[in-house]
Amino acid sequence: MILKSTLLSSLIALLAFVKPAAGQNIGNQIMNEQELKPIKEKINNADSLPTLIKVLHIGDSHIKGGVFSQQFMEKLNNYYTGKYHGNLFFNFQWFCKIGTKYSDYNELAELDKQLKEEHFDLVIISLGTNDAFSGSSKTNFYEKIDHLVSKIKRLSPAACILITTPSDALRYNKQRGAYLSEPEIKNVTNTLIKYADEHAVAYWNLHQVMGGEYSINSWVQKKLAQPDRIHFTPKGYTILADWLFTAFINSMQGL
Repeated sequence: MILKSTLLSSLIALLAFVKPAAGQNIGNQIMNEQELKPIKEKINNADSLPTLIKVLHIGDSHIKGGVFSQQFMEKLNNYYTGKYHGNLFFNFQWFCKIGTKYSDYNELAELDKQLKEEHFDLVIISLGTNDAFSGSSKTNFYEKIDHLVSKIKRLSPAACILITTPSDALRYNKQRGAYLSEPEIKNVTNTLIKYADEHAVAYWNLHQVMGGEYSINSWVQKKLAQPDRIHFTPKGYTILADWLFTAFINSMQGL
């Protein structure tokens, strides 16, 4: 009996370290989707008149190349153009700089001008990786999130907001000669979820969807992520766009 118990405990401990393979979208859904109800209502208008939905994607190097945002936009337009006979179109703009954190977008006149003038229907925020790796997330990170979200609501009050959590990423440890987990990624993800839940903001937990901690290794093995264990390949970003598209469509159908 003791031997069986020991073997069972060992098996459970081993399974705890087994990560889903790249390509498995675990729990792929947008949470607090009620925040997106105005988008659903505007989509329904396309039954009777031409409708334009304006989207701003704010982010860092993950969206700098345009693959993630571009693929997401194209999938939305391909789907809804057919469904509404060309009456519905999603127009995407993206505002991004390499290496940026939440606090970097707080005092940018260029972003403020864009938010005021463009009258966006949806603002997607894809930040957090650099907050984790720079240590910025260790100090008042909740307040940094609130500062940016509050500014968006103030300058573009009609816009719905969707936060995406950072993807899994590893930091290279020179002493051990290996890529190890960056604990602040988990802190950033948990804080973003806490903020979103407490302020009824929609969010998509990319960290969970792609497989959680150390899942980036399987993405690298399948050539879906870069060897730096932070960024993805174009094919990898296309998969992320597929998943966000699926989650978004499901949310629109569920509201």
